[in-house]
Amino acid sequence: MKCDATNRYKVKRGVELPQSKLTDDDVRNIRALVEYREKVKRELAGLTNAALAEKFDIHTRSIEEIVAREAWGHVQ
Repeated sequence: MKCDATNRYKVKRGVELPQSKLTDDDVRNIRALVEYREKVKRELAGLTNAALAEKFDIHTRSIEEIVAREAWGHVQ
């Protein structure tokens, strides 16, 4: 197929391709979900074990033990 400025508009893309598994709405949904995920990651970036340990005035290892249920395992 010849490559030129006018021909590129004739190339099938996305749902026009017979092997396509996604719709335009699927792609929009994926992009929105990834954007939301990245936003949550940025918001939670400061919520480290060290930050929690400082907040509760305990050692970082205590946070790790609590999360792993090595300490306070009886608490649901």
